[in-house]
Amino acid sequence: MNYFLQLAFLLAITLTFSCQGDKTEAQKFDSTNKNVVVKTTNDRVLGVARIEPQEGIINLVAGASGKILDVMIEDNMTIQKGQTLLLLDQSVENSQLQQAKSKITPQKVAVSAQKANVETARTRLKNAREVMKRNQDLYTGNAITKQTLDDSRYLVEQLEKELSAAESLVTQANSRISELETDITYYETLLNQKKVKATQNGKILKVSVKRGEYALNDKVIAEFAPEGPLVAKTEIDEIYAERIKTGQKAIILSQTSGDTLARGTVFFAADYLKAKSLFKDQSTELEDRRIREVHIKIEEGQKPLIGSRVDCIILLN
Repeated sequence: MNYFLQLAFLLAITLTFSCQGDKTEAQKFDSTNKNVVVKTTNDRVLGVARIEPQEGIINLVAGASGKILDVMIEDNMTIQKGQTLLLLDQSVENSQLQQAKSKITPQKVAVSAQKANVETARTRLKNAREVMKRNQDLYTGNAITKQTLDDSRYLVEQLEKELSAAESLVTQANSRISELETDITYYETLLNQKKVKATQNGKILKVSVKRGEYALNDKVIAEFAPEGPLVAKTEIDEIYAERIKTGQKAIILSQTSGDTLARGTVFFAADYLKAKSLFKDQSTELEDRRIREVHIKIEEGQKPLIGSRVDCIILLN
């Protein structure tokens, strides 16, 4: 009987070790573990990572204030640089622009009139100077009185003042036109800001506004993922931090199925240790260990879900 009990015991042990040997890398790594990283073998480090665009997830803001007339984006929409995302109420800016434009035409007419006055003053001054020069010659020959010569000189002086005044009016009128043109440009800029446009290519992740709402300048209208490669951001426990180097290969695994989602390469490893932040459950959580932040660039053509939490294996060799 003892022989059969011993045989059964040995068989149970064999089956136990056999099942453990069949586990995948993801199953060996307990992703529910509170630690940031678990060391499994001498040639790899396992960690929890989050998938993000290389430039990070950006909050798009309105950049102007006003009632939202139309929302031209939706969740999961791919957008291009320059594409209109949001249309704000433009009534005030339109009114200001039209008012500035209505003033510039009469002002240009006034400038034309002032320029005509300048030309007239120049012609009169030219004629007066010729008369004065002729009178000087006549006075030298005693053909006219000194009073006549003085009158011609006085007329030249008066016409010079009139010409200077007319030229000053033209300068002022041109300055007013420049001011109005500056106002028009300003109001056109304000008007253009009422059309919120994309500054780069990418994907809208989540729209945060609705038609009819009032938006302020800093109102977040959407979460945005810039176009470009994805990265897996992870945090390596200080015990293994010095073993991580740029250029090391990595495998990205699903936390739910353990399947390989993507492969990548470590392209950033922070030069300092800090408190963990990516996967900290609470801001008040006490810690006695430090971590090294590491970024893994996902190879082109493989796209895990943005924002997903995954397991990653960094190969140390």
